[in-house]
Amino acid sequence: MTRTSRAIRIPAPARRNTAFRRGRSLAATVVAGVLLAGCGGGSDTPPTPGGTPKQGGSLTMTVPGDAASFDPAQTSFVAAADGNRMSAVYDALVVTDPATGTVQPQIAERLAPDGNNMLQWNLTIKPNVTFSDGAPYDANAVMANWDRHRNPTIQSFQSMAAMNIKSLTVDPADPLLLHIALNTANANFDRIVARNLSFIASPKALADPGKLKDHPVGAGPFMLKEWVPGQKQVFTKNPNYWQKDKGLPYLDEIVINVDMDVKRGVESLGKSSDLMVTVDPANIGLGKSNGLGVEEIHLNGGAMVLFNNLKGPFTDVRARQAVAYALSGSEINDKFYNGAGTPAKGIFGSASPLANNQLSAPENNADKAKELFDQVTKNGTKPLQFTYITPSAPTTVDVARFIQQKLSTYRGVEMKIQQVDIPTYIRTVRKNGDGWTAAVGQQWIDDPEPGIYDLLHGGPLAFGNSAGYDNVTVNKALEEARLTTDTGERRDAYTRVQTQLNEDMPFWVYQEAVSAALFTPKVTGLQLFNDGLVRWELIGLHK
Repeated sequence: MTRTSRAIRIPAPARRNTAFRRGRSLAATVVAGVLLAGCGGGSDTPPTPGGTPKQGGSLTMTVPGDAASFDPAQTSFVAAADGNRMSAVYDALVVTDPATGTVQPQIAERLAPDGNNMLQWNLTIKPNVTFSDGAPYDANAVMANWDRHRNPTIQSFQSMAAMNIKSLTVDPADPLLLHIALNTANANFDRIVARNLSFIASPKALADPGKLKDHPVGAGPFMLKEWVPGQKQVFTKNPNYWQKDKGLPYLDEIVINVDMDVKRGVESLGKSSDLMVTVDPANIGLGKSNGLGVEEIHLNGGAMVLFNNLKGPFTDVRARQAVAYALSGSEINDKFYNGAGTPAKGIFGSASPLANNQLSAPENNADKAKELFDQVTKNGTKPLQFTYITPSAPTTVDVARFIQQKLSTYRGVEMKIQQVDIPTYIRTVRKNGDGWTAAVGQQWIDDPEPGIYDLLHGGPLAFGNSAGYDNVTVNKALEEARLTTDTGERRDAYTRVQTQLNEDMPFWVYQEAVSAALFTPKVTGLQLFNDGLVRWELIGLHK
């Protein structure tokens, strides 16, 4: 079994179904990250997440952006984007447990390969689960949703996760059993389901997909009652929730308020809000200093300078290396995250057992940067000119200006900053090789499958590889890593990935990824899954 992230948490209740096997896009995650980037007196005994809530009550969560959509095909599932709204309405087939790194069942009874055949998987749904509109939650419902993600005309945000599915067949003798055939073998397909294919909408609702955006129908603990665009969503308890016999969910209502001012969101906790999830280390530090409860998950990925490897000056590896050598992750951490974050060594988080912590990406060597820039610019006679694209979020823009100032000290290097709105960022950076040379990037990846694979694997179908990076050694190592669940074998493969990345520098990661829930003393029963999604059926208020 693997443990790819660690949470600071009170031990959860005993894991269910121990026989269950362990176990989109870059633009979407970047958008959420830059919106969450922001700020940088309290109790000696901050609240802890463990405990059994009382029945009833309302809980308010603050988020920095409105929902894009409740259609599972048209939004991002990461915690920094719409993941927590989606989990409230849809629950999940399977989840990744941050404390162990294993995939655990939720609405699924079992998801496992057919014997040793990693091309064939079987998904069994728990009995007697229904959607809030009364439709049965069965294998046909899952098949309808996954077929929709596979349909290229839909342009689903989850299309990358579904593209390896060759066929889906409902067992003729068991309506709760789905047979899954893959195009290529993957021992970690369950991780892909947990991150990208776990939110299932009612087949009745899929018949009118235009309505699904703001009238979602799922089998989750809550139903969307009200949506005031740009202000809030109100969710009410699902009276037919599949775990209602256990007294779940505890809460009667969730209110999710929108506040673009992240620092104000942190400071609202205990006043007008009870809970928020942040991916900015400075926000986490502020929450701790304010005496709030903090539940952290350390992840792979992170904040990065993303280079276009297919077009412009950064097709030259020396230019990419020079930028990295000119900058320091520790300096950025101190200046813009109040020293609260963790400077990155690369795309793998230092807490991951799959990372080789003896390896570090090149950085912070001014002499080496000068040597390389002099080569690329022919001693300044052939300027290296590029534009750095960033959404207009305060910390992200400040970091961009700092990078600009640092690079301006080198002869012949000229960096311009282009601040854009979110839709422009998506249209520009998301399209491999078109319209950009460098940009801010952000990833939150609990396991390399599928996040790092999608980010790095090259080829004609590499839709998540916005940098256009394509290296034979990396492709082969990624393919080998997905054929095993053995930690040592996976680490060996990913060490080859790290080693090659340190030479090629398709991006430079300056801040490790972290996701954290900040909460007040009135909150209890807090558990997170995946990259920081709330288990809404378990959270509640103190008795």
